[in-house]
Amino acid sequence: MKLVIFDLETTGLDRTKDQIIQISALKVNTDTNEILGEFNKYVQPIGSYTIGYGAYFKHGLTPDFLKDKPHFKDIAQELLDFIDDSAILTYNGNSFDIAFLLEELHKYGFDLNIMDRPVYDAFLEEKRRNGNSLENTYKRYKGKTMIESGLTAHDALSDVKATYSIFVAQQKISPYGPEKMYGPDNVITDQEFRGEVKPCMTLGKYKSLSLEFIAQVDQQYLKWAISDKCSFSKESKEFIKQYIK
Repeated sequence: MKLVIFDLETTGLDRTKDQIIQISALKVNTDTNEILGEFNKYVQPIGSYTIGYGAYFKHGLTPDFLKDKPHFKDIAQELLDFIDDSAILTYNGNSFDIAFLLEELHKYGFDLNIMDRPVYDAFLEEKRRNGNSLENTYKRYKGKTMIESGLTAHDALSDVKATYSIFVAQQKISPYGPEKMYGPDNVITDQEFRGEVKPCMTLGKYKSLSLEFIAQVDQQYLKWAISDKCSFSKESKEFIKQYIK
């Protein structure tokens, strides 16, 4: 299997307002563990922007460092060519990186088909098993810290290398399959609800509650969720529609 592991650094957490400032990816053949390619680009945001304090303390990137870097629209096609038809692996990307990347691509007329390919999330799987950060997870599987292995936490390229190391170790211990995607924005995921795994909301006032339950108690919320007033993806809205009576 061809697998692309990617990670983003951004100016902040709001994908509708913030922008990508670093994107790194690694392409591997999971059958042989052969590295097929590496992608690492720093990106200069377009227009006036600020880097939030929380983001800066995470990655340490500054506007001065980014001032001579290409804009995202200039490297988007190169990135898509690199990803090609590969499966995707992230560390918590189902909740952040995937939706953020798609939003940025759509701004400039590009698209990435997420729904028809395997999508793995080592964070979600690790959370199910142990529930720890990337650094702690890496140390647990590899027996040494990321720094001891020559990796720097919260540098995107180091993070994707650590993520792939964790994925390989997880699959050796207990193989797992790709996440079921109900929409690229990940507002719906499979979670345990009342002893059964069901499609549940990941945000809002009904966070962690199943759509089946929400349909019983608040049909108006579901009608709002599929309306033009709601920013959920079209795929998520299509899935929600089946619960509206």
